Amino acid sequence: MAEAFAAEIAKSLLGKLGSFAGQEFRLAWGLEDDLARLEERLKAINAVLSDAEKQQSKNDRIRLWLHMLREVLYDAEDVLDEMECETLRREVVKTTGSTSRKVRRFFTSSNMIPFRLKMGHKIKKIIERLAQISSLRSEFNLSEQAIDCSHVLHEETEMNRSFESFSGLIGRDKDRERIINLLRAPIKVGDAHPLVLPIVGMGGLGKTSLAKSVCDAENVRSHFDLKMEACVSDDFSLKLVIQKIIKSATGERCADLDEGFELEELPKDVRYMTSLRFLDLTTQQKRLPEGGIGCLECLQTLFIGYCKNLENLCEDMQGLRSLQKLFILGCDSLISLPKSIKCLTTLEELFIMNCDELDLMTIEEKNEEKIQPLSLSLRIVMFGNLPSTIALPEQFLQGSAESLQTFLIKECPSIGEMPECISNLKKLQNLEINDCPRLSKRCRRETGEDWPKIKHIPIIKVDDDDNGEETSD
Repeated sequence: MAEAFAAEIAKSLLGKLGSFAGQEFRLAWGLEDDLARLEERLKAINAVLSDAEKQQSKNDRIRLWLHMLREVLYDAEDVLDEMECETLRREVVKTTGSTSRKVRRFFTSSNMIPFRLKMGHKIKKIIERLAQISSLRSEFNLSEQAIDCSHVLHEETEMNRSFESFSGLIGRDKDRERIINLLRAPIKVGDAHPLVLPIVGMGGLGKTSLAKSVCDAENVRSHFDLKMEACVSDDFSLKLVIQKIIKSATGERCADLDEGFELEELPKDVRYMTSLRFLDLTTQQKRLPEGGIGCLECLQTLFIGYCKNLENLCEDMQGLRSLQKLFILGCDSLISLPKSIKCLTTLEELFIMNCDELDLMTIEEKNEEKIQPLSLSLRIVMFGNLPSTIALPEQFLQGSAESLQTFLIKECPSIGEMPECISNLKKLQNLEINDCPRLSKRCRRETGEDWPKIKHIPIIKVDDDDNGEETSD
């Protein structure tokens, strides 16, 4: 019976709460009290589950009670998994080095607060539901039994077999076919094709075996130009996972990853990763080759960070037809941007920071006969620490006249004035200028030479300007 799994789910949850990961949750998210109450409530219920499962075949009310309990336990499992994933994600961000740290300097760290509040609310709801269910157990005269949960995590680790040890799968044909059909469904740019297809369940149900059987299916192998496999163990190592992925893709062992995971060059087969949604790239190349990332038509977020030798990006960026976020950070040798960047019509967020040699005007057309109106979708643009940029790209900004809402300019001392097109950005709500002496002077409230160009913007923040932040008509 399905209800018989309630005891196993409860033991698994208790094992997770008592593990080191559980302790990290408490420290990372400030939910010590909530998680402690959840653990106490689970222990109290777990003590009678063995007897309840023995009696359920003779008592319909107990069977219903176990069914209600199982649904709550599944929700609790989802909450802990969500917290674990978020904690792991943050650890990966730390591990990947300064790319994300530089970005976080310009964003508030308070995004942890909404997540903590959301998780705290969910945990309290689960505790309340468990309390209601627990209050009913007295009606069944269930006897308590001490149960040791310390073995649960060890068992789950043993069950997490690697792909190489797979030997077969029995009784999961329908699940296998459903997954294969999802993977082989036609992909259209911008559709809801899954980035991640999760297979969830208790340890020992055959999740890894099912995934391996899908990967080995002949119709899957023939459908995809490139297929990669990597088993992620409990002892998580980002470097090891990357090495496994590269080896799976190229057939060659990748031993040249340093602590920053900087590739000597982008793998040639990256163009086959047509379903890739997120790419964080650090390379030693001087130029990104055509026919590489420009072929990733489903890519939505691209980080190009801390490529110390990179001088030029690829010229075929127009192939990134789904790109929504582009971050270019800490590329000290980058001298120009490709003109094809103006073809990224789906791009909504652009951040270019800490590129000492970059001149943003390289994306502008100098020949007036070649200048064509652009239709871009940018909502947020930030230029930071670009000492070689002497002017803002007017054609590029004008192309976002109907969409741009936030414009941030920081540490760009050579920019001398605000372009004329800024007065045409009617949707612009927020303009911030920091550590740009020449530009800040021209944008001073009421007195600056460029004030008439920007006075229509509701919120304006200019350093050393004490006359207020919001404009009024």
